[in-house]
Amino acid sequence: MKKMLALLAAVALTASAASAQTTTTTTTAPMDHRGHMGQKGQGRMMNMTPEQHADMQAQRLTKQLGLSADQATQVRAISLAEAQEMKTMRDQAMASTDRKAGMEQMKATRDKYDTQLKAVLTPDQATKYAQMRDHKMDKREAMKDGKMKAKEGKIKTKMKS
Repeated sequence: MKKMLALLAAVALTASAASAQTTTTTTTAPMDHRGHMGQKGQGRMMNMTPEQHADMQAQRLTKQLGLSADQATQVRAISLAEAQEMKTMRDQAMASTDRKAGMEQMKATRDKYDTQLKAVLTPDQATKYAQMRDHKMDKREAMKDGKMKAKEGKIKTKMKS
Protein backbone atom coordinates (compact mmCIF):
# COMPACT_ATOMS: atom_id res chain seq x y z
CA MET A 1 0.00 0.00 0.00
CA LYS A 2 2.86 2.38 0.83
CA LYS A 3 4.44 1.60 -2.54
CA MET A 4 1.16 2.44 -4.31
CA LEU A 5 0.88 5.76 -2.47
CA ALA A 6 4.49 6.62 -3.30
CA LEU A 7 3.94 5.67 -6.94
CA LEU A 8 0.73 7.71 -7.12
CA ALA A 9 2.49 10.74 -5.57
CA ALA A 10 5.36 10.42 -8.07
CA VAL A 11 2.94 10.27 -10.99
CA ALA A 12 1.01 13.29 -9.66
CA LEU A 13 4.22 15.32 -9.26
CA THR A 14 5.41 14.37 -12.73
CA ALA A 15 2.07 15.28 -14.27
CA SER A 16 1.92 18.64 -12.50
CA ALA A 17 5.51 19.44 -13.46
CA ALA A 18 4.78 18.58 -17.09
CA SER A 19 1.68 20.76 -17.19
CA ALA A 20 3.52 23.66 -15.57
CA GLN A 21 5.93 23.89 -18.49
CA THR A 22 5.32 27.00 -20.53
CA THR A 23 4.00 26.17 -23.93
CA THR A 24 3.93 28.61 -26.75
CA THR A 25 0.83 28.27 -28.78
CA THR A 26 0.50 30.17 -31.97
CA THR A 27 -2.94 31.31 -32.74
CA THR A 28 -3.50 31.49 -36.42
CA ALA A 29 -6.12 33.64 -37.91
CA PRO A 30 -8.55 31.84 -40.17
CA MET A 31 -7.67 31.73 -43.83
CA ASP A 32 -10.01 33.22 -46.36
CA HIS A 33 -10.98 31.49 -49.59
CA ARG A 34 -7.77 32.63 -51.32
CA GLY A 35 -5.48 31.28 -48.63
CA HIS A 36 -4.73 34.67 -47.07
CA MET A 37 -4.35 34.88 -43.33
CA GLY A 38 -6.14 37.39 -41.19
CA GLN A 39 -9.05 39.61 -41.99
CA LYS A 40 -11.02 39.32 -45.17
CA GLY A 41 -11.37 41.99 -47.77
CA GLN A 42 -10.07 45.46 -47.22
CA GLY A 43 -9.49 44.93 -43.53
CA ARG A 44 -6.11 43.51 -44.42
CA MET A 45 -5.24 46.58 -46.44
CA MET A 46 -6.36 48.93 -43.71
CA ASN A 47 -3.84 47.41 -41.30
CA MET A 48 -0.90 47.98 -43.66
CA THR A 49 1.45 50.90 -43.37
CA PRO A 50 1.75 53.12 -46.46
CA GLU A 51 5.22 51.63 -47.05
CA GLN A 52 3.87 48.06 -46.98
CA HIS A 53 1.04 49.06 -49.28
CA ALA A 54 3.47 50.67 -51.75
CA ASP A 55 5.74 47.60 -51.70
CA MET A 56 2.81 45.28 -52.30
CA GLN A 57 1.46 47.44 -55.13
CA ALA A 58 4.87 47.67 -56.82
CA GLN A 59 5.40 43.90 -56.56
CA ARG A 60 1.93 43.16 -57.91
CA LEU A 61 2.26 45.52 -60.87
CA THR A 62 5.81 44.34 -61.60
CA LYS A 63 4.55 40.78 -61.81
CA GLN A 64 1.37 41.52 -63.77
CA LEU A 65 2.73 44.15 -66.16
CA GLY A 66 6.35 43.03 -66.46
CA LEU A 67 7.82 46.30 -65.19
CA SER A 68 11.53 47.04 -65.48
CA ALA A 69 13.54 47.72 -62.31
CA ASP A 70 13.43 51.47 -63.02
CA GLN A 71 9.66 51.38 -63.58
CA ALA A 72 9.17 49.35 -60.38
CA THR A 73 11.10 51.97 -58.39
CA GLN A 74 9.00 54.78 -59.87
CA VAL A 75 5.76 52.86 -59.28
CA ARG A 76 6.72 52.28 -55.64
CA ALA A 77 7.39 56.00 -55.14
CA ILE A 78 4.06 56.93 -56.74
CA SER A 79 2.24 54.25 -54.72
CA LEU A 80 3.86 55.42 -51.49
CA ALA A 81 2.75 59.02 -52.06
CA GLU A 82 -0.78 57.83 -52.87
CA ALA A 83 -0.95 55.50 -49.85
CA GLN A 84 0.22 58.26 -47.49
CA GLU A 85 -2.31 60.69 -48.95
CA MET A 86 -5.13 58.12 -48.70
CA LYS A 87 -4.21 57.29 -45.09
CA THR A 88 -4.38 60.97 -44.18
CA MET A 89 -7.76 61.28 -45.88
CA ARG A 90 -9.11 58.15 -44.14
CA ASP A 91 -8.00 59.52 -40.78
CA GLN A 92 -9.71 62.83 -41.53
CA ALA A 93 -12.84 61.04 -42.75
CA MET A 94 -13.12 59.20 -39.44
CA ALA A 95 -13.35 62.56 -37.66
CA SER A 96 -15.57 64.19 -40.29
CA THR A 97 -19.27 63.75 -40.91
CA ASP A 98 -19.13 64.79 -44.57
CA ARG A 99 -18.68 61.38 -46.16
CA LYS A 100 -19.44 62.54 -49.71
CA ALA A 101 -16.67 65.17 -49.71
CA GLY A 102 -14.18 62.61 -48.45
CA MET A 103 -15.19 60.14 -51.17
CA GLU A 104 -14.74 62.80 -53.86
CA GLN A 105 -11.35 63.75 -52.47
CA MET A 106 -10.24 60.08 -52.50
CA LYS A 107 -11.48 59.67 -56.08
CA ALA A 108 -9.43 62.71 -57.13
CA THR A 109 -6.37 61.17 -55.46
CA ARG A 110 -6.93 57.84 -57.25
CA ASP A 111 -7.32 59.66 -60.59
CA LYS A 112 -4.08 61.57 -59.97
CA TYR A 113 -2.36 58.28 -59.10
CA ASP A 114 -3.61 56.66 -62.33
CA THR A 115 -2.34 59.60 -64.39
CA GLN A 116 1.11 59.46 -62.76
CA LEU A 117 1.24 55.69 -63.15
CA LYS A 118 0.32 55.80 -66.85
CA ALA A 119 3.16 58.26 -67.43
CA VAL A 120 5.63 55.61 -66.21
CA LEU A 121 4.12 52.71 -68.19
CA THR A 122 4.64 51.81 -71.84
CA PRO A 123 1.53 52.00 -74.05
CA ASP A 124 1.09 48.19 -73.88
CA GLN A 125 1.47 48.20 -70.10
CA ALA A 126 -0.96 51.12 -69.78
CA THR A 127 -3.55 49.23 -71.84
CA LYS A 128 -3.12 46.11 -69.73
CA TYR A 129 -3.31 48.19 -66.53
CA ALA A 130 -6.56 49.82 -67.71
CA GLN A 131 -8.02 46.37 -68.43
CA MET A 132 -6.97 45.12 -64.98
CA ARG A 133 -8.50 48.17 -63.30
CA ASP A 134 -11.75 47.82 -65.26
CA HIS A 135 -11.95 44.12 -64.39
CA LYS A 136 -11.41 44.94 -60.72
CA MET A 137 -14.17 47.57 -60.83
CA ASP A 138 -16.53 45.10 -62.53
CA LYS A 139 -15.86 42.55 -59.80
CA ARG A 140 -16.46 45.20 -57.13
CA GLU A 141 -19.77 46.19 -58.73
CA ALA A 142 -20.83 42.54 -59.01
CA MET A 143 -20.07 42.00 -55.32
CA LYS A 144 -21.95 45.18 -54.45
CA ASP A 145 -24.94 44.05 -56.52
CA GLY A 146 -24.83 40.62 -54.89
CA LYS A 147 -24.87 42.15 -51.43
CA MET A 148 -27.75 44.40 -52.38
CA LYS A 149 -29.75 41.45 -53.74
CA ALA A 150 -29.01 39.48 -50.58
CA LYS A 151 -30.25 42.39 -48.45
CA GLU A 152 -33.39 42.71 -50.58
CA GLY A 153 -34.05 39.00 -50.11
CA LYS A 154 -33.74 39.35 -46.34
CA ILE A 155 -36.08 42.32 -46.31
CA LYS A 156 -38.69 40.47 -48.39
CA THR A 157 -38.41 37.44 -46.12
CA LYS A 158 -38.94 39.60 -43.03
CA MET A 159 -41.94 41.30 -44.61
CA LYS A 160 -43.61 37.95 -45.38
CA SER A 161 -43.19 36.76 -41.79
